[in-house]
Amino acid sequence: MLTVDFTFKELDSIKSEINSFIEVEFNILDELERNNLRFVLKKLVFLKYLVRQSDGDFRYQALISDIMYLISSIKKGETRYYYFNLRSIIEQALRIINNINSTDTITNSDIMEKTKELIEANKLVINLDIIKDEYKTSCLYVHGSENANMNLAEFYDSCINHNNQLENIHQKLTVLIKLLKKLFDLILIIQNPIVDAAFHRRKSILKFLVGDQSYSNFRQFKAV
Repeated sequence: MLTVDFTFKELDSIKSEINSFIEVEFNILDELERNNLRFVLKKLVFLKYLVRQSDGDFRYQALISDIMYLISSIKKGETRYYYFNLRSIIEQALRIINNINSTDTITNSDIMEKTKELIEANKLVINLDIIKDEYKTSCLYVHGSENANMNLAEFYDSCINHNNQLENIHQKLTVLIKLLKKLFDLILIIQNPIVDAAFHRRKSILKFLVGDQSYSNFRQFKAV
């Protein structure tokens, strides 16, 4: 039976909201960087639907908050806070993927191993290397090792004086897109029932938010 999608206006509203946000907050970015930022904002909207479906699950709310603060650190040029929030994004996403409660204590090595086992159990073709690498990089920045040999003037300039342009923003956004795609592909597949319910009769919106390839993988896994 054909399912009719009545969400054209809702989809147009989402597109308008994303584009308006970029125009207001990030009009200095070039077109490629804007497109990468659109990818990130789509994941925020995706999570908003999951929050509504999961009765305000704190893990989804925390992930939304982490991504919003990450976007803020991009605009302010705060490299250390960028990585602080990136690390938290990875941790929260892996908790969602592995159904680990937000209050449960688990080490990063343990949750990575559990994720690997989950991927193997579901016969998924998803490489964890970028997730592991970005987590290690984030930890270096969070622990402050990059500033250890700076004199006070350099340290002050690094922490306080921001030129509103994140260093190597193009490269960081490119890596961020690859990282988020891996994490959200896992959420799409492992949390398939929640995603399917959250986007009931809104599959055109889901496809727009996650992209054609990820949507196709979601549909294939759902059919198994």
